[in-house]
Amino acid sequence: MAKKKTSGKRYSTKRNPEVRKSRFRKLRRILFTILVVLVVAATIFFLVLRSGGQISIFENAVGSLVTPVQNAFHSVTSGVKGFFTDRKSLKELQQEYDALSFENEQLRMELQSAEETVQENENLKSLLDAKDTYDSLDPIYAKVIARDAGPWFETFSVNRGSSSGVTQNMAVVNGDGLIGRVYEVGLNYAKVICIIDSRSSVACLMQRTRDNGIMRGQVTSDDDTAECFVYYLPNINSISPGDIVVTSGTDSLYPKGLKIGTVTALSLDAGSDGTYAVVTPSVDFQRIEDVFILRTVIETDTDENLPDVRTLQTTEAYGATPTPKPNAAATPTPEPTQAIDYWSRPTAIPENPSDAAGSYRIDSLFEDSWAATE
Repeated sequence: MAKKKTSGKRYSTKRNPEVRKSRFRKLRRILFTILVVLVVAATIFFLVLRSGGQISIFENAVGSLVTPVQNAFHSVTSGVKGFFTDRKSLKELQQEYDALSFENEQLRMELQSAEETVQENENLKSLLDAKDTYDSLDPIYAKVIARDAGPWFETFSVNRGSSSGVTQNMAVVNGDGLIGRVYEVGLNYAKVICIIDSRSSVACLMQRTRDNGIMRGQVTSDDDTAECFVYYLPNINSISPGDIVVTSGTDSLYPKGLKIGTVTALSLDAGSDGTYAVVTPSVDFQRIEDVFILRTVIETDTDENLPDVRTLQTTEAYGATPTPKPNAAATPTPEPTQAIDYWSRPTAIPENPSDAAGSYRIDSLFEDSWAATE
């Protein structure tokens, strides 16, 4: 028996993908339209219904939510921008830094040079002010070029010598006072020994009391201050601290009136050289750069220039009769004694034993004969 055909339509249970996409697009359009409407309505509400100068609760809530997001976004964008900007300009910044460092070092060196120039100008100004004081002593400017090791300027060298008219024992000064004297001279240099050196001595004068003395250097490398001692003062009790000490000019080395220093203490304990006064020099012997050499030579009388002084004889003083001088012609001249041969120096092995002592030959000893028999 044949089957009966069904006349109804048959539908598939599977959904068509195109239908689902179409429905999704419709739903999205509807949601977008609703969102636009809500935004427009909210905008109109906020613009029309809110009172002037006041922020609604909704606006406050939206601003509170949006502001952190904006700040975070700004921080991120700024960091990214700064990172790429720094990487791009790092080389330029390093070059600029190097250039600024070099320029800074140059400016620092120029500043140091300017400060040194100012200090040197001040020293030269003080020397020029003192030049008028030494003008009558024919001063010549000199610069220190070498010195011995140690904290004190005890000996040093200057850049002037015999070619500039410098000779030995010329005085050396600066604007503060006496430094020392020249003790060695070369063609273009001279060596100076200072008054604080223990080998130096200066004839000095107390300016107030007019007492003369001899000043000697006493400084050592361990001393904190430079001090000199003045000996042979006739009346040390009349001297007081603060008295000015100058050169007396009686030592044939230094001109008279050059400032040496100031008395700072007195020693009344009589030692090997008696009492003495302690003098602090006016010159800073730790810092000497520029000096004057006084080319005036002090002329002194020598023994050849002194007049003959007649000495009074003892016989003339007491009226006694002088002893007559012996007659040279009447006094016989003794003849020299003839040398004796046996005083001559013997040789180790004389050629002739019998002639070794002449006629005074010593006989053979008993020990000699005994030794011959053996």
